Amino acid sequence: MIGNEAHEKASYEVASKSVVLLKNESNLLPLDGLKSIGVIGPLAKDKDTPLGNWRANAAPKSAVSLLEGLQKALSDSMKINYAEGCKLSIGPNNFIQEVVIEREDRSGFPEAIRVARESEVVIMALGEPAYMSGEARSRADIGLPGLQLELLQEIYEVNKNVVLVLMNGRPLTLPWEYENIPSILEAWHLGSQAGNAIADVLTGKVNPSGKLPMSFPRHVGQLPLYYNHLNSGRPESDLIFYVHHMDVENTPLIPFGFGLSYTSFEYYNLKVSPSGSGLKASILVKNTGSEIGEEVVQLYLRDLVASVSRPVLELRGFNKITLRPGEEKKVDFELNKEALSFYDREGNLVFEPGVFMIGIGTNSSDLMTENITIN
Repeated sequence: MIGNEAHEKASYEVASKSVVLLKNESNLLPLDGLKSIGVIGPLAKDKDTPLGNWRANAAPKSAVSLLEGLQKALSDSMKINYAEGCKLSIGPNNFIQEVVIEREDRSGFPEAIRVARESEVVIMALGEPAYMSGEARSRADIGLPGLQLELLQEIYEVNKNVVLVLMNGRPLTLPWEYENIPSILEAWHLGSQAGNAIADVLTGKVNPSGKLPMSFPRHVGQLPLYYNHLNSGRPESDLIFYVHHMDVENTPLIPFGFGLSYTSFEYYNLKVSPSGSGLKASILVKNTGSEIGEEVVQLYLRDLVASVSRPVLELRGFNKITLRPGEEKKVDFELNKEALSFYDREGNLVFEPGVFMIGIGTNSSDLMTENITIN
């Protein structure tokens, strides 16, 4: 039966492992030792957005909201102050009921500002309602829609201890948010148990271990932007005519595979060697923090010279490990000849001997690398 206990348990497990911690300056998270928090935003109390667009026959407004999850997770000694801030606007659509973020009504701002002033930490629940994502839901501007950025900036003016919880179905452009907001959690549209899963991450019951499945751009003008692009005909250079964009850095704001934890990990002692017709690689990973944590160790490949243009990086393996504080583990990977092959212009899977770069690390931009020749 849909919605039975086993299904809800599975929904919670998937949701809690899908949350990605994007930023956590000054260890603002997990929430601990506070007397009051503010919960603000049009998605904080919403029980429909977490279900997402491709919900099939899910009952509308049946998800656990973030506010409900926090009320369950936090002790009675911690006061929760709530304000909507700005509203969800609902209007008719020829296919579905359209739900968007209010673009003009700022009447909720004063109450939200009051809540922020009276709270030690503010949780801002912002992003895209469910039906802003999915089929036929492309957006020309992929920043926070409606009045949300303005609301966030107003709250930040009166309380710098802000945790931004994002609920969205695509990568967003977050230049101001990423520069200024101390803690950011990417919570997507997590399903029926979203509120409980997010709350348990915020309070530290769950140590986040999710990694980004897509790069987050600095500006919509960078798109398409993806980690496994083909090599440019221009080498990297400070010369202005060698760059893709003159007015923004050419790197993503947040790279593919990125995701933080409440603990920290150190990578060292990378080793790569031939193995049969392929190769094997290993690295040591150590938990250098004070909390038990899970880390997704990622292996990337680059074929440096080939008869067909190859991507600058390709994810070829990953391994999720659990480490106690101070514990280290050796993580092994093995790539056979097929994993080093590619499809030629005729669609044949071929292997070409040559030099390959192997990179292992915590995301696609933070790698230890070594070149190896495979004959």
